[in-house]
Amino acid sequence: MNPHFSELLNYFLELKDSIMDFVYPPHCLVCGRYLSEKEKDLCEGCWNSLGIIPDPFCPNCKSFFSDEKSRCLFCSTDSNLLYVRSLGIFDDFYKVLIHKFKYKGKVSLGKKLSKKLGEEIRKDKRFSSFDFLIPVPLHPARKRERGYNQSEIMGEVISKDLGIPFLKNELKRIKNTKDQTKLNDEQRRKNVKDAFKVSFPEMIKDKKIILVDDVITTGATLDECARVLKDNGAKKIVGATLVLAVN
Repeated sequence: MNPHFSELLNYFLELKDSIMDFVYPPHCLVCGRYLSEKEKDLCEGCWNSLGIIPDPFCPNCKSFFSDEKSRCLFCSTDSNLLYVRSLGIFDDFYKVLIHKFKYKGKVSLGKKLSKKLGEEIRKDKRFSSFDFLIPVPLHPARKRERGYNQSEIMGEVISKDLGIPFLKNELKRIKNTKDQTKLNDEQRRKNVKDAFKVSFPEMIKDKKIILVDDVITTGATLDECARVLKDNGAKKIVGATLVLAVN
């Protein structure tokens, strides 16, 4: 998809939201309360009640890292992905928000959540000195169907917040994989095996990279992306997602 077309589509999605808000009084996506002029998508009460995960965690066993630790002490094998930082746990609250962002065109909501994630990441010294942010890509057919890649929207916001360059097209999805939602751990890993390709290996050689996606469950997709980046010369790869889905 042409990047200018993608930007234009995002603009019209947000414009549609504004028009709908003008015609129909906007209400909170979670509790249903009518919103004030200063509120957008969520009322202040629901926004302030968002559960925030305080630390990064191991993508394999999901144990949290405290005291600025950056490697899991419980997993004996090295992972392609060192650690992941998520904004919150995929509870009923976040489930509504992610669904609206991912499938209902609520780009403004996605940007709001992404900015909050960027603010939390910026506080953590473990995420300093990274070279690039790279989004987990959608297959072109899936992107045309949905109209946008939610991970790209996230990456653009977080990139500005952290002051780290955003490589939108460095990683390509070359297999139109099945939806991971109903697959078990082993099936997920087989599903995404060899599904990604690096466009310009020289860009990422010896670089430290933050991979961006909306949800991490088993970590299969992020780990496969990290493997491909590592095989093409990347030095260090970590992840940033909006939510951690505990299965």
